[in-house]
Amino acid sequence: GAGKRKPAGRMTMERRETQMKGNRKGTRAAGIMLGLAAMCAAAWIPRTVYGAGAIDTEKDDCRILFTLDIGGPDTGNPEAVPPDDKEYYGELSGALDGGDSIAVSLYRVAEVDAGGHFRVLADYRGIGLEEMEEADSGTTAREWAGWAESAAAILGEKETADPEGNGSLPLPDGSAEVVKGEEGRIAGTTGKLRTGMYLVLAEPLETESSIYRFLPFLVSLPGNDYGTGGNDVWNYGDREPVEAGLKPEKEDLYGNLSLEKKLTSYNETLKGASFVFEVKAVKAGRLVYSDVVSLNFDGPGSKSHVIEKIPAGAEVTVTEVYSGAGYSESTGNPVGTAVTEAGRTVQISFENEYDGHLNGGGTGVVNHFTYGKDGEGNENLAWEKQ
Repeated sequence: GAGKRKPAGRMTMERRETQMKGNRKGTRAAGIMLGLAAMCAAAWIPRTVYGAGAIDTEKDDCRILFTLDIGGPDTGNPEAVPPDDKEYYGELSGALDGGDSIAVSLYRVAEVDAGGHFRVLADYRGIGLEEMEEADSGTTAREWAGWAESAAAILGEKETADPEGNGSLPLPDGSAEVVKGEEGRIAGTTGKLRTGMYLVLAEPLETESSIYRFLPFLVSLPGNDYGTGGNDVWNYGDREPVEAGLKPEKEDLYGNLSLEKKLTSYNETLKGASFVFEVKAVKAGRLVYSDVVSLNFDGPGSKSHVIEKIPAGAEVTVTEVYSGAGYSESTGNPVGTAVTEAGRTVQISFENEYDGHLNGGGTGVVNHFTYGKDGEGNENLAWEKQ
């Protein structure tokens, strides 16, 4: 009748097509909205199957192949993704070229019976996962995502309570190292798994300028291709592995810039000396920072100004656009450049001296531009007159 849940029946796996690409410009709307992250974390969704036969619950040699969930004609190959996605995966792919890998752990959170019904294991009961035992064809992606987050949360809580892991943390039931192999395909396999429902957790991967975090999700063994137009048979992965895509979210890392100014000689008659610098930072062909900085002197000496939180890996160009009345840049080069590094402060230095000529005075307005991202992950510069 209306409003009643459908019988659980037997399960299958339907591949979720929604892509989660994190914070980046140009991706599909469903992929870039952080508000949808919790709705889209489940990689495989059980659906009702009527002809697949009973599940062999004694199987203990199931296998899963992990790839990057990047779309395109060759899943897992960053070179084959749509043009708008290349920049997003390019850095991650480059890190894997350098020998890094993505460490994946699997935790068996529920067993499955011959009819495709789940029963949550003791370590994961009492946090709402019991609702998964009633999953059917009407269960939503939001519900699966919520269960994945709940399972991941209980592991986090236990780790916080016992950081040394003295027997209180469930041990992973499987693990995989996702690496970049032949022809650019990024993949990793784990095997010797029992049937059941598994929580998939991937460790964050940090590059020179970003950190990639991966959404937790649930994947079931065995799988079934009935929901995607394939054969209505159980796939244990022993002949052809069950595939699941890792879903990365990219987070920028930042560095600082220290602007150093040394004034070797000073005209006491003219009194105060002001120097104005234009600061611009460009990353991947986009302007990510723009600002104007002034340093004021009342005598010879050195002063500095630190600009914080410039995206790491950006090329910063500082131009001395005003050298003060009667002062000139000692080296004759009013431009300095540097590349920001995550968690570090790079330095650009200038040196000025009194040259006996008056350049004229005047007043100035400092325009401040702040780099940021909107709710959909698009970069922008917000302007503020100071």
